[in-house]
Amino acid sequence: MPVYSHSQLSTYEECPLKFKLCYRDKIKRDREGIEAFLGSMVHEALRKCYDDARRSRLNTLDEILAGYDSLWLKNWHDDIIISRKEMAADHYRASGKKMLETYYQRHAPFNRDITLGTEMWVTFSLDEANKYRLRGIIDRLSLTPDGVHHINDYKTSAHLPGQEEVDNDRQLALYQIGVQKKWPDIKDVKLVWHYLAFDRELVSARHPAEKLARLAVDTIKLIDEIEATEEFSPRESLLCDWCEYPDLCPNRKHFFTLEALPANEYLKEPGVVLVNQYAKLREEARKIDEETALVKEALVEYARRAGVTAIRGSDRQVRVKFDEKLKFPGRKEPGRKELDETIMEAGKWQEVSQLDTTALARAIQEELWDIKLIEKVVKHGSLEETSAVYLSKLKDDEK
Repeated sequence: MPVYSHSQLSTYEECPLKFKLCYRDKIKRDREGIEAFLGSMVHEALRKCYDDARRSRLNTLDEILAGYDSLWLKNWHDDIIISRKEMAADHYRASGKKMLETYYQRHAPFNRDITLGTEMWVTFSLDEANKYRLRGIIDRLSLTPDGVHHINDYKTSAHLPGQEEVDNDRQLALYQIGVQKKWPDIKDVKLVWHYLAFDRELVSARHPAEKLARLAVDTIKLIDEIEATEEFSPRESLLCDWCEYPDLCPNRKHFFTLEALPANEYLKEPGVVLVNQYAKLREEARKIDEETALVKEALVEYARRAGVTAIRGSDRQVRVKFDEKLKFPGRKEPGRKELDETIMEAGKWQEVSQLDTTALARAIQEELWDIKLIEKVVKHGSLEETSAVYLSKLKDDEK
């Protein structure tokens, strides 16, 4: 079984097809989102900051910002995607500098704890048989003066989660399992997310240990699901705009193809033509349905007023059938609670699909229950007039 990562698990949950293309088919793309690029540059700047501090070299803020600028220019490439068209690369670059500046002002001279490692790989198993293995990179592992180990994670996201969200976060909790397996003497661990755009730290602790045990079981179940999956279907979401595989996705491929076409070719493309034709016909059908409903209603009213059940046209006739239907109150209508109680007390709840009123009406009309129960239930219902309209051709001798 392959060694999984939190990123792989999250990608599968986000979109099974994307997981397959990236991790099973190993189709790599040079395209990179600007948000991911920004995160990489900020992470690298902070890594250097702490690595230098471990060697007793404190970088000034100007040095850190200059190093960040240098990293940005050195690693920038033309395949980086900026999905938000109103934003330019310099906007993202400036936001990264702002994040580093506020972080520096909060944490310099970086001596509040001991850095045990930066960009530190951990590989570990979730089970005793060493079958379910995971790996990941911890942004920074540190030890506070009071003996608490912090698993630090830097976030450049524009979304600030709530406490409940981080308390249920899987990534750092899995890293905690890895850290404690590597160093069994580590007992007290806190998970710390640094949301740099907001100058906020969110902290979570996974106590008691049963929480981590449940996480391991849930993660194993997810891995089993992935391993058993045969058809990796696409899953649409807001994240599709940032996906690097639009040309291989059945939900996005046509959109991707059309983007490269000039307007004159775009409108002639067979798929576009068919969709436009279908939409036009559906709109015409909708209008016809609305007009048909109005005429049908008028026919019913005419038949009722004239006291007839057959109405002749030039070469067609319409027959109108009037009937009565037993109707019961809906879920939120008055009298529904009392009806529910009557059915449940009689032990008939399952027979009517937990009170499907259509099934209930059928049970009454076909006398499937005891007559006394039927009489009791009918009190909660009412008769409603129904009508049906049937169109047919006139016979030759009727024309």
